[in-house]
Amino acid sequence: MRTEKILHSPRPFLENYKVILETKNPVNYGINGLAYNFYVGDNTKRILSSHSLPKFIQLKLAMINSIPKEDWNIEQYENYLLEVDCYAHRKNFTKNPEFKNIGWCMSDSIYVIVMSEDELSELKGISIDPRKESQRESQTHTQRT
Repeated sequence: MRTEKILHSPRPFLENYKVILETKNPVNYGINGLAYNFYVGDNTKRILSSHSLPKFIQLKLAMINSIPKEDWNIEQYENYLLEVDCYAHRKNFTKNPEFKNIGWCMSDSIYVIVMSEDELSELKGISIDPRKESQRESQTHTQRT
């Protein structure tokens, strides 16, 4: 898959979730390990080192990598992979349906990660004020008499 041709990441997934493509760049980041490319918007890529990955991504990648590669059916994509293949999630986790809300592996270097809007905003570098969400939720659950 040619990464300069990625057009649909992030993509809507389930209710209130997005899936994004993540690729490991084989170029070494020196003492910081590998470079990770996250396709977070129209022609927008965020490059992070293994030490600067947000904790929620580290956790999801660790969970995905706990499954043997052969269980992700990646051998069918060895020679040629299109971006749309990455989003056909039903094929990708038939052996691991519990990963539907986490993500899945497409190849040795390409992963699809499932994220909430807040997680995607954090990855883009947009700060979220949790007080606003708490206030909105509080007002929703308050009945006026």
